[in-house]
Amino acid sequence: MSDRFIRVYKKLYLDEVKTHLLTYGALSGTCANCKTMDLKLDTLQCPECKTEFKYIAFQNVRDHMPKMLKISHERPHIVFVDYDDFKRIEGEEKAKGILG
Repeated sequence: MSDRFIRVYKKLYLDEVKTHLLTYGALSGTCANCKTMDLKLDTLQCPECKTEFKYIAFQNVRDHMPKMLKISHERPHIVFVDYDDFKRIEGEEKAKGILG
């Protein structure tokens, strides 16, 4: 039997996720809290705002699956967040703020 990633849906507070989220693109990461760029994937906390990274969202999960496997082994407390879900919900919240 082999370990696999399966998507699981869980209710989370956007502010909590955003405050502790590292978003990772093709080559580097960005702190979702303060927008500091060029962060390495193994960064435990943002060098600028000092937030601890509890969540990671990959812009392209398929390209980073080997990295996800390694991270889940080395840092089992990390929660992987779907990047598209995060961006969609973040956009909805911004729209509510503007319209509300």
